[in-house]
Amino acid sequence: MRHSRLFRPTFLTLVTLAGIASSASAQIVSGPNFVFGYVIQPNGNAVSVGNGGTITFPATQAGSTTTAVLAVENTGGAPGTLNSVALTGSAFTTVGLALLPATIGAGQELQISIVFTPQQNSANTGTIQLVFSNETVTINLAGTSSQLQFQVTEGTQTLPVSQNQVSLANTQVGATATFSVTVLNAGSANAIVNSISLSGNGFQATSAPALPQTIVPGGSINLILTFTPAQAGNYIGDLTVGGVTLAITATALGPLYQYSYTTGSLSNPVAPGGSVFFAMAQLGQSSSTTFTITNSGTAPGTISGIYIGQANSPFAITGLPQFPITVAVNQSLSFGITFTPTSVAGASGTLQIDGTAFVLNGAGGAPPPFPSYSLSGPQGTLGSLQQPAISLSLAAPYALGVTGTLTMTATPNGFSADPAIQFSTGGRTVTFSIPANTTAAVFANGSTSIKLQTGSTSGTITLTPTFQTASGVQLTPAGAQNLQLVVPASAPLLIGAQVTAQTAAGITLAISGVSNTQTLTELDFTFTAAPNVTLNGGATASVSVANVAGAWFQSAAAQAFGGQFVATLSFAFTSGSSITTTPVTSVSITATNAQGISSPLVVSLP
Repeated sequence: MRHSRLFRPTFLTLVTLAGIASSASAQIVSGPNFVFGYVIQPNGNAVSVGNGGTITFPATQAGSTTTAVLAVENTGGAPGTLNSVALTGSAFTTVGLALLPATIGAGQELQISIVFTPQQNSANTGTIQLVFSNETVTINLAGTSSQLQFQVTEGTQTLPVSQNQVSLANTQVGATATFSVTVLNAGSANAIVNSISLSGNGFQATSAPALPQTIVPGGSINLILTFTPAQAGNYIGDLTVGGVTLAITATALGPLYQYSYTTGSLSNPVAPGGSVFFAMAQLGQSSSTTFTITNSGTAPGTISGIYIGQANSPFAITGLPQFPITVAVNQSLSFGITFTPTSVAGASGTLQIDGTAFVLNGAGGAPPPFPSYSLSGPQGTLGSLQQPAISLSLAAPYALGVTGTLTMTATPNGFSADPAIQFSTGGRTVTFSIPANTTAAVFANGSTSIKLQTGSTSGTITLTPTFQTASGVQLTPAGAQNLQLVVPASAPLLIGAQVTAQTAAGITLAISGVSNTQTLTELDFTFTAAPNVTLNGGATASVSVANVAGAWFQSAAAQAFGGQFVATLSFAFTSGSSITTTPVTSVSITATNAQGISSPLVVSLP
């Protein structure tokens, strides 16, 4: 896994051998280069922006927020540093900004979330200034606000609206109250209404405009709503227009309900908004209660819905008859509620009975003991640049679903570990899951095994798993086992060589290879003379590269390459008479370190 704009070493040397001389030329390493773009969440398109450019936010309801994600990408060939970020404009803030100064590697990206929160009915401007080690970039920020207000009329009476809340007149159970809502844009920018929604038992919209709607400053749209309560009590509805919500409260007159739940053989009364407590249950087990509704009012009541207010809740309702349910005067309705914990911490939920809510409270006990596990991989030692497969399994099925993370640690024999030592999915961590009552770990790629890359440096690769329940309860046993894979030190491997320049007077070779010890002692060359050409003094050359190779592999620039190298050498040919073609037809190259000599690599010259 290598990026084309990473930089390679150049070995500087001078060799004279029977009329053949070699020298190396230096290569230029470029610095960081930053480009910028932004996306307006949640579904905006990416927009490029430069120094002095502007991030333009869409019209936003006063008091609401719109977020833009500014991406800072380093397209250069070397890391760069973002030293500081300065923001102006009271309507703009940053969220989740990385700890500064922050290094952005070549080919990497840093994201900054900018939140626009207009507080007044006017244009909002500001700037974000990014100070890098090599430049300062200032980007303008601009946004406008809209402000939707509600006017509510019931019959001939205009109802007071305060802080986007309104109360309807009392309504008899079974009767219908009709009221109109006018939505006025009191802001300075157009308000775009893409959605209108109404929630709450008993509330219904009977007339609404087609969408989308653009409300100009001073303009308005109208809706007709009805409230038909199914039982006595207090009701709450939410009308949301273009992201702004009007809270509607109403009181219905009719049946009167009383509520209770059981703890063992005891009956506990509970008021609307009160709490229902469950006995503690171990993870994987359940506790339960019976909930009872009694109508002590003056008329039969009808219940339209009983449900848990949260998705994926540990609480569940059992034994309900089909809706709607009629509860006669002085009669009762009972049903069961079970609690199946997903964590050892306390859990809460909401029991909704039409417009009435109760708080459900429970706590989970410790999970059952976690079985032992094993990591499986290749046997014996490994070579460089390999991709072995790893698997993980439990000794016995576990009753709960398990998630986990497999973490890789690379300990090099040389100066630094190759960053290419990672999982095939990228990075040195990978997640997995073990479904309930199974044993095999399923990795992020959907397989029961995951491959890793051994990279180009020798050393030890250690794999360590952690486990938890799907809800986050830790299951990793003390002294967790790991799997160690050994990549031994070996002789160099030459990957390729290119003739980058060729004349009658000389050639330049660029030689690439891998030394997983991050050392090299010498490069050896054997030249094959062209027909009718005699190489004075022999056809071989040895270049000592121990010092320059040591300096390279110990440098910060080399860490991105592990044991990989590229050596560029120029060879000049001298002759007592004029020559018009290169006097050699091929060259055989070997590289040497403390572990041995590489296989020869032959380069033919045209």
